[in-house]
Amino acid sequence: MSNYKYPILAKPSGITLEQHTKDVMLEGKLLLGHAPFIVQKYTERVGKDLLIRLERVCQYHDLGKGSLQWQLACQKDYEAFLKWQSQNDGTFKEYSKKEYSGVNIRMAGVRHEFESLRLIKNTKLPLPQQVAIAAHHGKLGLNFEDRWINEKMTDFWTAFRSESNRIIEQNSLEIIANKHYEFAGPRGLLQLADHRASAKEDGDFVPDFSSFHYQFPHKEKRGIQKLVENHWKDDLLLVRAPTGAGKTDASLLWAQLQIENKRADRLVIAMPTRFTSSALAINVAENLSDTGLYHSSAWVVKFQEQVEAGVIEKQKAEKIHEFARLLQTPITVCTIDHLLMALTLTREDHHLISFNLANSCLVIDEADFYDDFTQANIMVLLEILKYWSVPVLLMSASLPESVLPSYKKMGYHINKIVEDTSDNLRNRFEIQSIQYYSEVSEIEDLLKQCIEKETAIIYTNTVDKAVLFYDWFAKRNANPILYHSRFTEPDKKDREQELIDALGKKAWDNNRAKGIAILTQIGEMSINISADFMISELCPIDRLTQRAGRLCRFDKSKIGTLFVLVPQKNDLVYPAPYGEYDKRKKTWIPCDAFSKTEKVLETTFYNAEKLVFLLNQVYSSETSFSSKAISNAKELKEYFSYNWLINPMQITSADDTDTNFWRSRNIAPQDTVFVKLPESEYFYNYLDFQSWKLKNSLELPVYLIEKGKKLNMVDIQRVFIKDEEEVIHVIRKGFYNKEIGVRFMEEDQYL
Repeated sequence: MSNYKYPILAKPSGITLEQHTKDVMLEGKLLLGHAPFIVQKYTERVGKDLLIRLERVCQYHDLGKGSLQWQLACQKDYEAFLKWQSQNDGTFKEYSKKEYSGVNIRMAGVRHEFESLRLIKNTKLPLPQQVAIAAHHGKLGLNFEDRWINEKMTDFWTAFRSESNRIIEQNSLEIIANKHYEFAGPRGLLQLADHRASAKEDGDFVPDFSSFHYQFPHKEKRGIQKLVENHWKDDLLLVRAPTGAGKTDASLLWAQLQIENKRADRLVIAMPTRFTSSALAINVAENLSDTGLYHSSAWVVKFQEQVEAGVIEKQKAEKIHEFARLLQTPITVCTIDHLLMALTLTREDHHLISFNLANSCLVIDEADFYDDFTQANIMVLLEILKYWSVPVLLMSASLPESVLPSYKKMGYHINKIVEDTSDNLRNRFEIQSIQYYSEVSEIEDLLKQCIEKETAIIYTNTVDKAVLFYDWFAKRNANPILYHSRFTEPDKKDREQELIDALGKKAWDNNRAKGIAILTQIGEMSINISADFMISELCPIDRLTQRAGRLCRFDKSKIGTLFVLVPQKNDLVYPAPYGEYDKRKKTWIPCDAFSKTEKVLETTFYNAEKLVFLLNQVYSSETSFSSKAISNAKELKEYFSYNWLINPMQITSADDTDTNFWRSRNIAPQDTVFVKLPESEYFYNYLDFQSWKLKNSLELPVYLIEKGKKLNMVDIQRVFIKDEEEVIHVIRKGFYNKEIGVRFMEEDQYL
């Protein structure tokens, strides 16, 4: 019998420590019971039983709650809850939102995970389990070093720092990667089991664990689909396939073989942008269940409308969304940035994300080879995945031969790019002209042809140019459809649907295709539309190949027509964004891929074979990264190496793609702007603010926001989130609308 008024408690809700411990242990068993592959891989790589390690940390993680100081505080908080409940007849979940709930525990001056470590000191629990217990509330970081020392936990802290430094000093990424895998397993899984057990105790929804399941939906397999079945054993499989070759089903067939042959237990598909990942997730989900989608605006894409319509409860949607972020779903579609960011280990949950990635098979779909910044980052990712024995399938319509030496240097045994050449000689389109231009008026004859044809796709390299084209057509009542990155997520979704309705497969099948689409880069892969007539500004050959893939996409008997425009400004080629801006000379310097593409393009017919030939001409030499790209990739390696065990001072947000010293992409700094003022400047809590933000904001380059402020197009406003003040940027009325998006150009610049 205890001397406390109530049984030994785990929480002020009244749940006992004994019950909570049983719940967490049960959740841990359930988790690994659905993931036998992870247990097997851990044993093979580490030589230890993950089941036993997880069982022990689940059993011991909250022992410290039984300490006198913590338990007295918890008992007082429980009594306060009972008193509140007798007066309000509410649940603990409702009570926990009150500022005064849990006040005694917060004031107790003791961390229960520290007390847990003290109590197991004589059990000789291995260091990975000690770390798991120490980290399960996210306090194993340099931010909390003083707390460890002040609470007389110096011996543990010193042991953790010593082990961290010992591994770092060996200066081997392979050793660090393998050590991280060993520690991240019990560490990440304990936190997941604890969160799930607590949610169930509170009566909250938690997603079920499910397994990868895929059934090929067609009668016969196509060329590329047969090829991946023949090469599934390759650790890194490079596949080159033209658009429309059935790459999505090929990647799912490949993943099925990895999982059936116990080389992985889930699939992660990494796309170059959030726009492409959203489109693929919707496509994949048609044939599979439990497909997770995660990126910075995935909530709007997948859940916002369902929540607002009452189809799904918000809390349930949030849990499913979080499941995808952690790569817990059998298939997760995300951006490459999400995986790269996890390697920085600047958040506690990055340890679980990276551990789940280590037990996955990965498909990288359409990496941008003109962008050496992104490519250098991907090389770091591939090197770490190699150490974790993660099978990788890299697929692209534009995969140059010159990538092979770089992958070989990392230790991948790879001799060729697998390719289906059965349809390579069919002429797909003809470039009818290559024309230099500065003003829209110089190409009016081409734009008039778009109106005559009634179906056309126009690609511009910048949003400003896309808006100029939109204005030209709008003034002639041609009803163009504009699609770029500077829309709010709900409006972008509406634009996507409008494009599909006008130029999608059903529209063509039913002979009702009609519309002029004006797109920027985000329309290169993410929108499944087609036209027989296309105008495109010059871009690197791999991007141009993707754009041209929208010509006669649904009818192989046709040959598309393409007109290439080379943009100029001040009598110089204007390559933005394919290059770098020279601040001293105040001009854009094109990247090599842009300049070489300009030289090799000619007015003739193009088939897949010729496009590959040009691709290999443009990217003829082994990948050589700029000093910026090399330095940035080195920072990613250092983040992973230095943070493998102890979290750093910098803690990033869930949707961040940059850290203090590393960036996932070489783009101008971005910030959030809002398209309207909130109805009230006061928000109940951060989730309330986030919900409004998702529907009413977009990202813009910081320099453009500053320009908007100078031109009185952007205002600075204050909002209050609970008690905290936050400053936001709001676009003034008239400079944003649902059809055009952000409009920050002077009116007299328009035609």
